[in-house]
Amino acid sequence: MLKDFTYKFNEGPFSTEGELNGEWNMGNCRRSVQLYIYNLKGLFLKPEQILCPEAYKETGHFVSGNDTEFSFENLVDGDIVYAEGLKNKHGEPVDKSLPTFETKDEYLISLHTALFTGEKGKEIWHATAVEGGSCYWPLEKFLSFYKPVAAKRI
Repeated sequence: MLKDFTYKFNEGPFSTEGELNGEWNMGNCRRSVQLYIYNLKGLFLKPEQILCPEAYKETGHFVSGNDTEFSFENLVDGDIVYAEGLKNKHGEPVDKSLPTFETKDEYLISLHTALFTGEKGKEIWHATAVEGGSCYWPLEKFLSFYKPVAAKRI
């Protein structure tokens, strides 16, 4: 079951399934991926399977973006969306595009992760500083804060 939790940047994925199933009330976008995949597929992803750059390079397979144009058209519930930040939590523009980073790995580490649900009006589930916690967002709101660059399926 998904849970509401407070956003905290440094509260990433858990090392054990027991921790994920335990009592906690804070997390970030990487922990939201871990929780969603666990609840949807019964699969516990270890931190190295969620944290970038390794997760982007190794976990699952690309279903959109990466070296092709990004599209939500073929995504299914549970696909992980990797996105550049367009605005900060105050709604001010930011540039988190590849040219602003010294290396591609630094860029990949900066990407936000969210889960595609496919549910009308609640297409995205993630944890974000914008809301201060875990939340469902309609696609249009997500696209006003983030630019999707790739999606992967586990």
